[in-house]
Amino acid sequence: MIELAELPETALELLPRRLRDFVRLIGLPATLAIVERYGGTRLYVPATWGPEHPLVALIGEANLARLSAEFGGDEHADVPRGIRALRHLRDERIRAEYQTTSAAALARRYGLAERHIWRIVAQGGGAADSGQEGLFGGDF
Repeated sequence: MIELAELPETALELLPRRLRDFVRLIGLPATLAIVERYGGTRLYVPATWGPEHPLVALIGEANLARLSAEFGGDEHADVPRGIRALRHLRDERIRAEYQTTSAAALARRYGLAERHIWRIVAQGGGAADSGQEGLFGGDF
């Protein structure tokens, strides 16, 4: 898996500041989960919490601990709906990981269909190979 530092700076600049902070602290998948659940609304990150807290189920205890250390007890924070920027970042990661990871493994990791992984790779200029020959078995 690639590190955030390896992502193009222009991709990170697409994110609102709050989401850049979240990605730095808890990673892209957990940030995506927060945006999908709370995007466009206000979120309170508690200073103290227990295992039954809804954010534990969403992003895990370790990630909530990191968010709590940074934002715990602060006022409710608006969670931007930076979906397009986050998907762009996800797609960049998928394209980079596709060099060494199968489309099937990426589909499971990112919760996408294998066909969607091939589409993402193809849109980035990479060769999206489904592992199947064409309908007539040759190159036309």
